[in-house]
Amino acid sequence: MIAQRLLVGTAVLVLIGGLAACAPESEPVTEPEAPEPTPTAVETTEPEPEPVFFTMPADCTTILPQSRLDAFAEQNLELLGGPGGVYGDEYFFDPTPEQLAGGISCVYAEDGVDLSSLLISVAPITAANRAGIVNDLTAQGLNEATTDDGAVTYSQQGDEGVVPAIYNVITDDSWISVISTFGGEVFYNEAVTLATEVAGEVYQ
Repeated sequence: MIAQRLLVGTAVLVLIGGLAACAPESEPVTEPEAPEPTPTAVETTEPEPEPVFFTMPADCTTILPQSRLDAFAEQNLELLGGPGGVYGDEYFFDPTPEQLAGGISCVYAEDGVDLSSLLISVAPITAANRAGIVNDLTAQGLNEATTDDGAVTYSQQGDEGVVPAIYNVITDDSWISVISTFGGEVFYNEAVTLATEVAGEVYQ
């Protein structure tokens, strides 16, 4: 009897061991992946542009950048007329409209040569004189236009013969004008560029 029980007990142990060996292996537990952090959008604001103000230049030596003065020197153009020029205001027989408005007029030319001259002027504009300036420019039959920044221009392209290139820029507080003895597209474009350069010097 004891031998039979031992055999039975041994058989039960073998059976239990076999069943344990056949049991499916448990799959490893995986931790859920943490979601990647979402970047926080940072709002950036463009800095406000610094305001610029018109300053009436004291004389003709400060109305153009040095790069332009160097270019004039290479073309043998020197400052003859206007404050700071070789002959000062005595160069003019009569005051220019810009001078009458309280501004300055500056002549760049070859001394003794009448052909290659540029008359560049700057004058302040006030509520009192604006209407008169605009009326005078309109009466000349010049082409009127408005720039992207709201300035009003009065101009003519002229030709390479006897009609000069003229470009006037009127803002709320200034009048910049350029008159080239020669007209035509090339000299007109130069007049526009010169007026822009003058604005860069008198608005700071």
